[in-house]
Amino acid sequence: MASVSVRSMPMTMNDDAAPEPRAGSGTHDHLLDASAASAPARRLIAVIDDDEAVLTLVRRVLVDHEVVEFSRPDAALRAFSNGLRPHLVISDIQMPGLSGFELHEAVRMIPPMRSVPFVYLTAMTDRDSLRRGMGQGADDYLTKPFTPPELREAVATRFARHASLNEVAEPAATLRVVTLGGLSLAFGDTRLTWEARKAVELLVYLLDEGAVATVDRVRHDLWNHLPADNHLHVLVSRLRKTLGEAGRVSVAGERITFEAATDVQWDVAAFEASADLALATRRDLDVESAIAAYGGEFLGGFDSPWADARRAELDERFGVLLELAVDVAGDGASRERARGRLDAYFDLA
Repeated sequence: MASVSVRSMPMTMNDDAAPEPRAGSGTHDHLLDASAASAPARRLIAVIDDDEAVLTLVRRVLVDHEVVEFSRPDAALRAFSNGLRPHLVISDIQMPGLSGFELHEAVRMIPPMRSVPFVYLTAMTDRDSLRRGMGQGADDYLTKPFTPPELREAVATRFARHASLNEVAEPAATLRVVTLGGLSLAFGDTRLTWEARKAVELLVYLLDEGAVATVDRVRHDLWNHLPADNHLHVLVSRLRKTLGEAGRVSVAGERITFEAATDVQWDVAAFEASADLALATRRDLDVESAIAAYGGEFLGGFDSPWADARRAELDERFGVLLELAVDVAGDGASRERARGRLDAYFDLA
């Protein structure tokens, strides 16, 4: 269990407070591999609090880092599930819908997030809350109010404590899945090949379903006409051959399960995480980042019921982002460019 320190901090902005954030302090360009940054680089920190004043203050204090803000814990959990990989999570405890304790438990169920430091920043100072935070393996437990120097020190301490582990750990090969504007699989530096594109569609379907799906659903979602009984088993065999050491596909009873050998970078997950952030913040830089993450048509050339439905859903979401870009753009040339891009998209649609 990680060691936990408890601090009580007066929440004030004084002469030592951070300046206004630089452009881009609330955005992130590496949704699925934040840990690749070197020590001097800006770190990605996810902050979850239903108090907008606290979010603003934390963003100003941590101006030297990339700060992604969430006013709803369920939105943060969805972003983590879809591939957002911060270096550090800072969370309030008392929030509507999902408490910080519940969020922490859910985050620990996401394998790549288990080693990410989790810090509570809360007004709850009672012993029971502290004990529960410690029991869940929190890396720190900071109490409000707080001062900017103390928060910066706490964050620096977390990064320093985890730096040595990151330096000695052998970097694991990542399974990279590209399905927007093309189709490719790679495991580390090795490009994966396949005998049948349908096998890759099965992999992507399992990723979209959270790695588990019933045989009946797969047969109905991936074929316009129900295939022969042995067809799916042949497809699973071909997918196993394609993946090799990158992952394992198993069939047990009526369930098909995919278990990745390492972290998975899927461009759709990155796009949807970026889109969630952009729709939540409505900041122009976040909107443009989400638009840039959309590489093109999803699984072009595939015509299964599921592929058609997901393609339409992603295209619609991209259109919403283009419309949002017009709304958040300033007056003048930037707004005209956003409007022209939106018009060109709908002319092609």
